Amino acid sequence: MLIREFQDPDSTKLAAIGQFLLKRAQDTDAVKPMSVDAFVSLAHENGINMTPERLETLSVQPPLNNIIDSIQNGEIIWKGSQTPQSGDQKMSVDQARKTVNQMAKRAIDLK
Repeated sequence: MLIREFQDPDSTKLAAIGQFLLKRAQDTDAVKPMSVDAFVSLAHENGINMTPERLETLSVQPPLNNIIDSIQNGEIIWKGSQTPQSGDQKMSVDQARKTVNQMAKRAIDLK
């Protein structure tokens, strides 16, 4: 028997929806979580019978546990979409140019 024969077909569809939303959030640099109600509504629109309780249960099982980090206060936290830590802040364009110029000078000096 194949693994997919044991999986809930709805969880596979939910994983596809979740993966799409996760990639979309990453493409737009969004770090905002999604409400459980909005996700449940999206599932219903795609023909999946879903409740917030069922989503919470499925979110800790494969394949959704690879996409959903946690569900807290009625919001879905996607894996990899947490707010960056203070040390992970992006540098400004001017800082990046200055750094590149300094590195180029060092490279020239090595010759």
